[in-house]
Amino acid sequence: MIDADLNMEIRADILEYSLYIETLINNLLLLNLGIFDGKESTKLFSNKGKLTFQNKIDLLFDIEVLSKDQNLEFVLFMNIRNKFLHDLECNSFQVFLSKLDSGLVTRFKTFLENEELICNENACEIACNNLFKKNIVTIKNKIKAQEKILKFHQLSNNNISLYLEFIRDLIENISITIENSELENLKVVNLGLKIMHVLEGDWKKFNEERKKFDFKEFHNSDEIMKSVFRVKSRLFDLPK
Repeated sequence: MIDADLNMEIRADILEYSLYIETLINNLLLLNLGIFDGKESTKLFSNKGKLTFQNKIDLLFDIEVLSKDQNLEFVLFMNIRNKFLHDLECNSFQVFLSKLDSGLVTRFKTFLENEELICNENACEIACNNLFKKNIVTIKNKIKAQEKILKFHQLSNNNISLYLEFIRDLIENISITIENSELENLKVVNLGLKIMHVLEGDWKKFNEERKKFDFKEFHNSDEIMKSVFRVKSRLFDLPK
């Protein structure tokens, strides 16, 4: 009788939804904060962490990972989670909806299927499941997008290093070729000297500019790269 009054079946489902969503939210936050080597290395995201479900949603919104509409969908799920898991009187969606403000009730209605009425308890359970699945898709898409951004940065940095090496090698090879050529025509000799002068000038200018920002040091230093891209753990340890 007590189980029937508490409606433990729906509470168990919502608890399962919550645990799954919160795990993915943790992963998304860690990825955006540049922490890839596990929750156990953090104080806020370990099992003893002090961040609440709401704190995590608010943080994702504050750092502009979640849009306003996406944030409201997570807030709606958070309300369902909090009421069913912490309020013994909330044993049905009808009780839950009676405690909700009109804006969130309207948003909840968008997850009903086939124009079902909000007074239909079974339809509300299906709507909750639809909300859960929508939130999961949102998080997974955000994770994939962030992983692509990080990989893009890695590829861009590698390409910059290759371009710098190519320019250096090109100038050096042209200079060596001109120096080693046996030029007899005076005009060709003068042209070669002019080309050498231009290359030497450009190479000198390039090196002077490079000293202002040492690209080689930048790309070879994980600490500098991590600082620029706000990565807290090993640079290339993207989550699997």
